[in-house]
Amino acid sequence: MAMIDFTGVKCPVCGVPFKEDDDIVVCPQCGAPYHRDCYTQKGRCVFPELHQAGKDWAPPAPPKPPASAEIKDRECPACGCLNAHSAMFCNRCGAALAQPGAQGQSGQAPRAPFGAPSAGPYSGQTPYSSRGQYPGPMPFAFDPMGGVNPADVLDGGVSYGDASKLVKQNTAYYMPVFRYMKQTGRNKFSFSAFLFSGAWMLYRKQYKYGAIVTGLMLAIYLLYLAASIFVASPALLSLMEQAGMDAARGFAPTSEQMIILSQLLTENPSLYLKLCLPMLCLLLLLGLMLFTGIRGNKMYMNHCIRTVRKVKATNLADYPNMTLDAQGGVNPSIAVCMFVCYFLLVNVVPLLI
Repeated sequence: MAMIDFTGVKCPVCGVPFKEDDDIVVCPQCGAPYHRDCYTQKGRCVFPELHQAGKDWAPPAPPKPPASAEIKDRECPACGCLNAHSAMFCNRCGAALAQPGAQGQSGQAPRAPFGAPSAGPYSGQTPYSSRGQYPGPMPFAFDPMGGVNPADVLDGGVSYGDASKLVKQNTAYYMPVFRYMKQTGRNKFSFSAFLFSGAWMLYRKQYKYGAIVTGLMLAIYLLYLAASIFVASPALLSLMEQAGMDAARGFAPTSEQMIILSQLLTENPSLYLKLCLPMLCLLLLLGLMLFTGIRGNKMYMNHCIRTVRKVKATNLADYPNMTLDAQGGVNPSIAVCMFVCYFLLVNVVPLLI
């Protein structure tokens, strides 16, 4: 009779797996293996229930492999990702996978459920279960990359995946915008940059350009206040006095007074310029906001590319905080600070002047 190999089986007494050179003895009744010393120490077999039932000892069954160990041999026709053998839809993009014997007469793969993309763009999201099987009613599939493949190259040495790690918030908007600007060479207007300008740049951690734009906007607004209070208002009061108007009643000229005002402005164009100076400041401010709205996304994309390259070229041993995670994202405290400063500037500063 062939000798049974107990290598790897645990001793019932000490729990240590048997090795090839161990001195092993077996129970004459049930055949359970023991280290000789363990059996001598115990003095008997530890499986009396097998003896009473007249059964033989059998080694424990090997543990079942986890579900994650299932062979992945289903290649997605859309993104090329390998999925589990039993998967019906791609774990990465949600596209339907062809199953053996599941193709109909038309030879087409089963249709993906509602809400799952049928093919094409990389989703970067796993809308199905970890085994690649559709668990039930499909929720709305959100793609954090906006349909952009993170492996695609944005610029030399920088991928869209790298840029998304730096952007963090609202990547579903910025990644398609970056791709559009990179492919077409055109700018993409940003309403956030237009409305908030320097504050938006600071919020997106573009501190250098954000500080410049915010400083320019502050200077233009203070110039507007100064022009309104010290230039336009005195010029308007002077015109009203020359036209015989009562300033206490407000600016409500009669037809005769309007003729006089027109003659005064024609004779002295500098007065007209003084009256229009606050409006010119506001137009300059609007121009700066439009410039930021038109160029904002392009500047942010270039900022991301420069930052990713800088982070990749930095030795983390010398600068441990120089990572995409630390350098990316947004700065909410800047947003709160800018809101407070704006409130004070609009409501308090005019009273002080």
